[in-house]
Amino acid sequence: MIEHIGGNPAANQVPLGSLFKTIVILRMGAGLLLLTQHGWVAAQGAYEFLWEEKAWDWVKAFSDVGLPYPTLLAPTMAILVAVVAVSWCVGFLTRLFSVVFMPVALGVITLAGPAYMEVGWLYLLISITLLLYGSGAVSIDRLFRLGQSWGQPKKAKW
Repeated sequence: MIEHIGGNPAANQVPLGSLFKTIVILRMGAGLLLLTQHGWVAAQGAYEFLWEEKAWDWVKAFSDVGLPYPTLLAPTMAILVAVVAVSWCVGFLTRLFSVVFMPVALGVITLAGPAYMEVGWLYLLISITLLLYGSGAVSIDRLFRLGQSWGQPKKAKW
């Protein structure tokens, strides 16, 4: 994990200083950007489409590229983007939500056209990074020690 950069990792670290030596800045920044630029707007559009029966450009865009069931798929993707953004912001099940978000990023790269290709690649690379390194030192995952023992042999309970 990216817990310490340089120096002695076993040394007593200042908690606030260790915040800047982890993946937390990338995770929180990407989560806030995803939430404010894409997730919140998408969730609001899905709400208006589903409950107020207003027209939504995501449904037309999904239909135009030939995706099946655009009236079901567009709100599902909007909710997924918002949930992944909140998960990244607070650091809850970051690795799981990174894997779940990868097909969305790949879909943006392949189907959304050149205007969104750069955004798709950036979020795909962020998803891969968060999958590899986890949520960092300041997160709900760390608070409840989620995912720390993955891949390690189980201890004998004697």
